[in-house]
Amino acid sequence: MDKKTLFLMLGEAVLIVILVVVVAMDYTSKPTEETLVAHTTKMEEGHVAEKEAVHEEKAAKAEDLTAEEPEEVVEEKGEKDEAVAHKEAPVEAEEPVEEKTVAKAEKPAEEKAEAPAEAAPAAAGSGQVADVIPMDNPAYSEHTKPIAQFTHKKHFEEYKIGCGECHHDENAEPLTDLKPGDPVENCIACHDKPGKAPRGEKLSKEEELQYHTEALHENCIGCHREYNRENKTKDAPQTCGKCHVKEA
Repeated sequence: MDKKTLFLMLGEAVLIVILVVVVAMDYTSKPTEETLVAHTTKMEEGHVAEKEAVHEEKAAKAEDLTAEEPEEVVEEKGEKDEAVAHKEAPVEAEEPVEEKTVAKAEKPAEEKAEAPAEAAPAAAGSGQVADVIPMDNPAYSEHTKPIAQFTHKKHFEEYKIGCGECHHDENAEPLTDLKPGDPVENCIACHDKPGKAPRGEKLSKEEELQYHTEALHENCIGCHREYNRENKTKDAPQTCGKCHVKEA
């Protein structure tokens, strides 16, 4: 064997050794699949354990805060929870509008006339009285003449008519100490028979004034008649059409 062939064989052997060493080193440096799975599982278990520890720590802090919370705050929270539950509870359906309307329409007119409603008085001493008061009393199912408009402010301020000229007690004594806005009864509260007194019957003055219309006319027309007589004028209206004015 010549030297040239020997050198070639030695060179090939060296190359083979080098390749074997490189392959061995590369194999040992790469982790196996089992090693990677085990490492990943260990990391996940560590994260889960860490999360559980944080959750337990938060739960412990919450229990400590609840234990230290005053009883008044706990009761207030309970009341708020009950209010929220009550608010979220389903509301029962109201009575249908159509049924309400029918029931209202079926109410007889006689019942309305038998139960006169009193006008709501203004707050005592408030001075809140309408300048003009329509004499539209709910005791009447219907009015046969246009509604008379009583100029309350003009009578009180311009004509200087005192409250006691119209408002009186159960003994017909004038209520002279009234002030605008003081509570007063509606005329129908005492003169509780709607309409005029029946004609052809012999009634006393007291019996006649039990009728609402008779009492109003006695008060208004009587005052106007007296004013006209004393001042020799006809400025104060005494006839129906002057107070019950038809709309244009």
